[in-house]
This record gives sequence, structure tokens and C-alpha cells, in this order.
Amino acid sequence: MAGEQTAGRGRGRGAGSWSTNRGNLAVSFVHFPTAPQTDWFALSYAAGLSLARVLVEVCGFDDAEVGLKWPNDVFVRGAKIGGLLLETAATPQGVPTLVLGMGVNLAHAPQLEGAVYRAESLRRLGYHGPEKPVIRGLIEAWDSTTAGFDRMQAPRTPLFRDWQAKAMYLNQEITVRLGPGQHKTGVFIGLDEQTGVMRLRHSDGTIEPIVAGDVGLLGGGGGSGD
Repeated sequence: MAGEQTAGRGRGRGAGSWSTNRGNLAVSFVHFPTAPQTDWFALSYAAGLSLARVLVEVCGFDDAEVGLKWPNDVFVRGAKIGGLLLETAATPQGVPTLVLGMGVNLAHAPQLEGAVYRAESLRRLGYHGPEKPVIRGLIEAWDSTTAGFDRMQAPRTPLFRDWQAKAMYLNQEITVRLGPGQHKTGVFIGLDEQTGVMRLRHSDGTIEPIVAGDVGLLGGGGGSGD
């Protein structure tokens, strides 16, 4: 855990800054999956569901108030309260591992530049409890999630369905920013149940798989950062 983070940065196309003020949560979890390495990406979906579970069971928010924005943001009542980043790493001995970085706006919320949504803190949204139960809840949720993930056989259809059930912008027109000056538009029709990639239906009816990008409603900006 870190008490404050000032120089972090996300990864991938159009990655924004990743900062955490004192009073918020910045935590990283290490996991050594026994599942095939080709499936490790799906733990990003599992991580989002883990945080959503804590927001309901520990913080007391209604399940319907918690949403997941593809690929790695978590919202409460339409406001972004956190994000996560899944990365591969290796021990000094060369053993492959996963590191999940997670930031939660517990006490403070940043201003999001270029975003059509707002960021909010759990305090302002109504959670006034201490930090420790949230941390404990995240640890327990991640522990049970990774154990279940390693037992689950591919394809990970149940996981993709559970994530999609909480997906924001489902069946709405969106824009996906792929990089500077690059974007795709279409209707977000859900995740592929076999591979977990986003399915984007274009105006001509064709369906395109989207592996990575920054999502926003059509006509608005995507925005990134925590």
C-alpha cells in the first residue's frame, strides 16, 4: 500500500496519469496464477467485480448503484470512484506473476480532464466508515476471486457474463479511442462470451472485436486517469 502517489501513469493507448491523494486507497496485489497465462487478462474483469462486491458488502451501496466501465473503471451512482491496472511481472528468479494495482477515491476525488463523467469520493457518496474494513474487504475479495479464477476452466464465460451484467453503456452508442487521432464508433453490444473482448456493432451491421481502448458515450470524450 501507498499513503500517497504522485507520479504514477496508466498503461496502454491514451493512458492518463494515476495519482492518489492522502486519505485515498492505493494498493497492489501480487498473484501467481496456476491458470494458463493466455487467460490471465481475464483477471482484470474479476478485479472489477471484486471491488464492486466490496462497495456493496462493506460500504453499503446498493448493487444497482455500482457499475463497471470497460475495461477497468468502477463507478458509483454514475461517478468514477476508482480504477485498476493489471500487469504481468516476474520475480528475480524469472517466475511469471501478475500485479493488480488498484486506486479508490475514499476521501478525495480528482478533476478529470476531458471526461464527460465526474469523479467522486466514497465519503461524498455516503460511506463514512473507517478505511480498514475497506482494505480488509479488498484483500478477502481478491483472495477468493483469484482462488476461484484458478479453479475455473476456460472459456471463462460465467466471469464475462457477470461483468457484463454490471457494464455501463451496454447497448448504447459509444466511441472507443484507440490512440491519438484514432477512434471507433458503434453500439457496445457486450463481451464475447468465449474471449472476453468488447463487441462493437457498426452502423452497417458488422461487429468488430475491440481488445483495448478508452470508452466514452458517442458525442462525448472518453477521459482517463484516477
